[in-house]
Formats: sequence, C-alpha cells, structure tokens
Amino acid sequence: MYPLGIAVSVFIICIGVYLTKLQDKPRKIILYMLAVGLFLYKTIEYTLYGLNMQLTKIPLEFSTMSYFIFSISVIFNIKKLSSIAAFCAFVSGIGYLLSFMIIGNQYFENNGFQLAIMALLNHSILFLGSMLLVKQIDLSSKEMSNILKFTLIYVFYVITMNQLIPFTQQYIFIRVLLGADLLTTLFPNHVFTSYEYLLYFLLIFMIYRILISLFFFIGKSIGRNHGGMKNEHSI
Repeated sequence: MYPLGIAVSVFIICIGVYLTKLQDKPRKIILYMLAVGLFLYKTIEYTLYGLNMQLTKIPLEFSTMSYFIFSISVIFNIKKLSSIAAFCAFVSGIGYLLSFMIIGNQYFENNGFQLAIMALLNHSILFLGSMLLVKQIDLSSKEMSNILKFTLIYVFYVITMNQLIPFTQQYIFIRVLLGADLLTTLFPNHVFTSYEYLLYFLLIFMIYRILISLFFFIGKSIGRNHGGMKNEHSI
C-alpha cells in the first residue's frame, strides 16, 4: 500500500462526491471546463505525436480513448454518447485512483515525477467528470446495451490496431488483457488449453459486467432517475 496514494485518491474521490451536490449551473460549468481543458491538452499531445510519426502513440488504452470520448461528448453535448462517456471516464478514473493507492510509488519510479503527476491529473479529471456527467443522464437498460456495443467495437479496434502497428511499449494493459499474458505471467510453466482460455475470457467479461452494474448503481444513486436534461441543441 502507498500511504500518500491513499490520501490523494481518497481526497479526489471526496471532491467527486462533493461536486455531485452542487447546483445545476455551477456543476455544468465545471464539467464543461474540465472537458475543454482535457480535450485541448490531449489534442495537442497526440497531434505532436502524429507530426513526429510516432504511430505507436496512437490511442489504444481504454483511458486514452476515454479522454476523447468524454471531452467530445460534453463539449458538443452529444446526448447519445453521454452514458458511454460517463462510464469510460468512471472506469478509467476510479481504476487509476485505486491502483494509485497500492502502487502509486511505482508510477513515480518507473515514469518519473512529471509523467506520473500528469497521469494522476488526467485520470482525476476523468473521475470528477464522470461524477458530474452522470448527474444529467438517464441510466436505462438501453444505455447498458449501448455500453456493451461500444465495448465490442473497442475490442475490434484494439485487435485491428495491434495487427497494423508494431507497438513497442513494454506494458499496454489492454494488450496484456486480451493477449491473456496475465495467465502466462501467473502460471509460466503451464500449457493452457482452449477451454482454459475460454474460461479466462468469460471471467474477464463477468468482471467487466460487474463494473458496468456498479457504475449503474452509483449513477442511479447520485443521478437523476427521472431522466436526462432536455436540451434542444443536443445532438
């Protein structure tokens, strides 16, 4: 456990809870400001990667996709994307904060102070943004279906990019997950059968499904169960 990481993560989570209690107008202003700031920063960052032909930096991780899905959904008020954006931001944000409690010191050791701080800031924005966004959407069973459809598209995207681009990074979580590298790491001397791989992916799906249910439970607890906000200018 990383004591400083626990303190920082708990503090950020408390801020997220506090933001959900704000009045509608200040909450929407803060949400928009977070989205614009994140969008500008990440757009500049990945534009520079593109200009330098650093194709291995193309967004692949769930969190890197979340930066753009969340910010674009909020800035352009794309209602049909709101639930997906809130879910992606929530999973990426809370996932990082929880891991920061445990191995935050390793983030600083492996990535350096500047990169570790920026990663913490970016994921904190995602978490805070998800708490704000979930207040103004209606989490229905249809939205759960949309999240699952998005996940399927995302998995195909990762598989395709993995075939087209020779990623050189040592650790890309989604590649480790889909490549079942976790199994070979935990059981290096075991030869896995197709049945065992099938069980592994079923377990991954069940865990993911639990995350979706947890998100909906939290969202309905703090959100507007009577329906999302109406806006004639939404897409």
